[in-house]
Amino acid sequence: MLAILVSLALLIVLTFRKINIVVVGIAAAAVMALLSGQPVVTAVTDTYMTGAAQFVRDNFLLFFFSVLFGKVMEETGAAASIAKFLAELLGEKFAILGVIFSGAVLVYGGVTTLVVVFSLYPIALSLFKKANLPRYLLPGAIAGGCFTFACANFPGTPNLVNVIPTTYLGTNTMAAPLVGVITGIAVMLMVCVYFLWEASRARARGDCFVEDEATTQSLVKAASMVRLPSPIIAILPIVLILILLNVFKQHVVVAMLGGILLCVVLFFRNVHGVLDMFSYSAENSAIAIINTAVVVGFGSVVQASQGFQKLLDFATSLENIPPLLAFGLMTTILAGACGSGSGGLGIALSAMADKYISLGLAPEILHRVGSAASVGLDSLPHNGAVITLLTICGQSHKESYKYIFFPTVVFTLAGMFLSIALGTVLYPIS
Repeated sequence: MLAILVSLALLIVLTFRKINIVVVGIAAAAVMALLSGQPVVTAVTDTYMTGAAQFVRDNFLLFFFSVLFGKVMEETGAAASIAKFLAELLGEKFAILGVIFSGAVLVYGGVTTLVVVFSLYPIALSLFKKANLPRYLLPGAIAGGCFTFACANFPGTPNLVNVIPTTYLGTNTMAAPLVGVITGIAVMLMVCVYFLWEASRARARGDCFVEDEATTQSLVKAASMVRLPSPIIAILPIVLILILLNVFKQHVVVAMLGGILLCVVLFFRNVHGVLDMFSYSAENSAIAIINTAVVVGFGSVVQASQGFQKLLDFATSLENIPPLLAFGLMTTILAGACGSGSGGLGIALSAMADKYISLGLAPEILHRVGSAASVGLDSLPHNGAVITLLTICGQSHKESYKYIFFPTVVFTLAGMFLSIALGTVLYPIS
């Protein structure tokens, strides 16, 4: 138990100090092996590398085609078209909701978060200026749409945290649909009400939009978006992906490839530098999956220790804690420790899925609770996506993290507990 706590603490501290995650993962695995009595060399070269390599094998094509789809949507202007239409649809009075929903639709459709942030930021900034809303709310509004209900609660999305469980549990992306829809709506309402309240408070305090040199450049970029594709046409690749994935039950890679090809066909006039797009996607997907795999590899070393097996046996033997609750809590704690929802989810499922299925829990509800739990504690201050979002928006943790914390930690955890409660009723232990 001590070995697990010390190695997790090392993982958190080194990640927070912005040391490369590959170095951190190997170091944490070595410390874990040393303190738990495992042969260090074997643990790192065999257990660790096997866990990391298996994650890459199972998920690389998903990462690659997800990044490629996002890049094609970005380069053709399709992502910006959808974001601009949805963001402006609700008008100045509800501008903050327009930002939330535009990010949510793109993320739910499979566009990678980073692409959504880059595409949405100048549009959202322009809306905030028209509505005279303070910029410190902007990162939270984007995160409220991109990091919460759209990617993890609502079923059917090709987002990573909804696809990764299918590998371990044999489920599909529509697993436990009623639980997903109810929790998705609940989290969405919490996010929307919260930001309407914060916007009202900001206006009451007299806080307003303040422009600087960097925001001026972004506003000029937003103003130049006048020849974008029709949003109705732009959303068709997303619709195709969802139909292929959830209606025709095609593999997620096939669905993503279909969306990419349709996007290229529809907007071929805007497609330039195809090789550059492939190079960008290969490089960024490789970085993303390695960053996740090294954390999953660390989880494999943890899983191989006697301490973890004792901890798991203890957690599943507690009469006062339902197994589904224990699974959700352990998953979100791992996601927080890793600073990665997909990494924490991968560790949790590889280490605990078989155990909880053997206790009689349905794979479908483990899928849905695991997805919800993965976005609970993952977005603490050391999370890479949080840092990137704040950097793009030109805000600091001190100025804006509070408004990220409530939607992406408090409300997502509430969604996790709701999914556990619903799952306990709708999917009783068999």
